Amino acid sequence: MTGEKIDEIEMLSSSTESSKEPKMSKVVETPTVNTKNKRKGKKIVEAVEAKGGKKKKTSSAWDHFKAIDGNKEHAECIYCAQKISCAPANGTNAMKRHTERCKKAPFNLEKTQTILDFESKTKCNANGTIETVSVPKLWRFDQEKIREALAKMVILDELPFSFVEREGFRMFCKIAIPDFIPPSRTSITRDCYALFIEKRRTLKNFFKNLSSRVCLTTDTWTSTQNLSYMCLTAHFIDDTWKLHKMIINFCPIASHSRELIGRAVEKCLLEWGLKRILTVTVDNASSNDLAVKYLKQIVNLWDGSVLDAQFLHMRCAVHILNLVVKDGLKDVDNSVMKVRAAVKYVRSSPARLQKFRSCIEEENINNKSLVCLDIETRWNSTYCMLKSALVFRKAFKNMKTKCIPYTKELRKVGGPPEDEDWDKVTAFLPFLEIFYEATLSFSGSRHKLRYVEWIVRRSYDPSNSFALCHRIKETLTSLFEFYASSQPPASQMKSSSIESSGHGDGGIRKLKGTNLRKDFVNEVELFDTSETTELDKYLGDKCVHETDDFDILSWWSMQTMNYPILMRIARDVLAILVSTVALESAFCTGGRVLDSFRTSLTPRLVEALICTQDWIRASHNTIVVEENLLALENMEEDLISEQPTIIIDETNEVPDVTYEEPCP
Repeated sequence: MTGEKIDEIEMLSSSTESSKEPKMSKVVETPTVNTKNKRKGKKIVEAVEAKGGKKKKTSSAWDHFKAIDGNKEHAECIYCAQKISCAPANGTNAMKRHTERCKKAPFNLEKTQTILDFESKTKCNANGTIETVSVPKLWRFDQEKIREALAKMVILDELPFSFVEREGFRMFCKIAIPDFIPPSRTSITRDCYALFIEKRRTLKNFFKNLSSRVCLTTDTWTSTQNLSYMCLTAHFIDDTWKLHKMIINFCPIASHSRELIGRAVEKCLLEWGLKRILTVTVDNASSNDLAVKYLKQIVNLWDGSVLDAQFLHMRCAVHILNLVVKDGLKDVDNSVMKVRAAVKYVRSSPARLQKFRSCIEEENINNKSLVCLDIETRWNSTYCMLKSALVFRKAFKNMKTKCIPYTKELRKVGGPPEDEDWDKVTAFLPFLEIFYEATLSFSGSRHKLRYVEWIVRRSYDPSNSFALCHRIKETLTSLFEFYASSQPPASQMKSSSIESSGHGDGGIRKLKGTNLRKDFVNEVELFDTSETTELDKYLGDKCVHETDDFDILSWWSMQTMNYPILMRIARDVLAILVSTVALESAFCTGGRVLDSFRTSLTPRLVEALICTQDWIRASHNTIVVEENLLALENMEEDLISEQPTIIIDETNEVPDVTYEEPCP
């Protein structure tokens, strides 16, 4: 018998009994017998008002029902809208029984029952416009999947494990997913580590079938306890020509000796089964030179090197630029510090910003942008700050003469910037711009040999440029010959056309195949070196006209038939990194530091969190600091235009509440 039929019978029986009950105008005591528990003599006192009186609804059953206007005998379920008897003589038992069986109540949903839901997806129309549409999907409650998603959230958002025991999170779960049982901090720790083990096992199986070579980068992190960690990252292009970057090891190191760093990398590569290594990119520390020398010996023993690991060691170009910039900033450090203090002052409150705007108007500076703050450890943001501050040089000079609190505040750093400071910044900015553009160019695309030679001839004197171009050509030729020699022999190809008879007939072999002429031509073209090689053909072909949407990986993925050997070289070489850090860290003059939460964990848990976060992250979009600062500036402008600003005259501290006009 279904739950709906049971509810109908209860409703009919309740209505029939209530219709026979006479109305009472006073309180009566009715003796009842509880036959289930066989306790006799228990009395229930119920107050009933005869003529439209209202009784306070104190039963918990009314949390799931609502009253019906004009119908005091029934109530409506807020989940399924079914009417259930609530007559005063019968109480709320029928309502409670229905609540326990209502199939549309969220707490009664079956674990295998699906719910129709909608999710937002981006749709690209035929005319090129982007539209967000709602796509239907089926959702089913699953305790394990929700716990897995919670573990991913803790890892991705770098939340402490105690987050799952906090009052706010538990209150949210109670309302959003009443059936979900939040785990304890111990359980979520186990979930995070189990996710790390599962993802690592999957990736190890993936590397077993990887046909391309792997390029490595090493980076050093520090903790607030001055412990050093080595981060080892693998870069490669898979068979579908997608570039991958993933952290494969994050372990503590006691020192920078060759034995510890070199052996740590060796142990990690053996654990992951990675023996076909193309390059290792490291910074310029002398200990890294010794570590790479040790790795060369190991890779050559594994027989997985290219050209006897001559080009295994790649120096981090970004690290070299950072050292130069850091050294150059020392010469203008005091001037930069004064400009930074001036910018910080005018951006610290709406009143000060308004005063600065009045100075801009007095100096007739026609520029809608404003000065932006910088991050002291990121020199690209310092470049953007100095560049924007120079535009308002006269306004800052005006602030010095008309705003006494400004001059008083900046005495802490030696006073406001003087003409000498502005002149130093003006002279230093073009130098900083060159390195800024150079760092951004490291993430650009690659070009043919002719373009490289063209750049070299314009960058060096004739004698040095000729020697360097000759060396580049020799290296490219050696690389091509190495990959050509590693091609599978013709006897192992699918198009093999000979087969031994195996009958002891004096070495006579039986020919196999229907198009022997075609097989002969293919074999001659593969091994005949008297004609133009594939490399010569590629270098002699016309250059492809590069557009804004040109994708070098997509182009090479379509050159299987034209350049089969060079395609394999490109798939390995295009994964080489000239930097050990991502672009968001390329401008950083400080080191990479673990937060206080991760510092308090054991090294094994730190590795699990760092690696898993890198593996499950949906995107590796870089952080462009100047764009973020501009967005914050625009947001601040909107907030100022919408809300009243309290302008305080800092001379006499008399507040004046005014409304600012929106900026044009």
